[in-house]
Amino acid sequence: MESLALVVGIIFLVALTAGPFALGISFIPIGKYFPKLAKRILVSLFSVAASMSGALLIVSKIAMPARILGLVGLSCASLAISRTFRPAKPEVTPSIEQ
Repeated sequence: MESLALVVGIIFLVALTAGPFALGISFIPIGKYFPKLAKRILVSLFSVAASMSGALLIVSKIAMPARILGLVGLSCASLAISRTFRPAKPEVTPSIEQ
């Protein structure tokens, strides 16, 4: 029974931390010390882990707070993926015609 509790704890921990961590990485600007490829790899790894554990919690027949936890992990992971891989919108500067 101890090993089952450990597995459940790991699933909850991954769902709770990997999604917000991937979302936090997606806010780090790309620069000289943090290249674009490293950012994409890290976000992808954490997002896949959060998506899988979040989806497992959502479809399982368990209590509603655990499903909400899975939904939070899944939504943070999908938001991190979209922020990382979607091209940024160019900034439009207003032009003053004279």
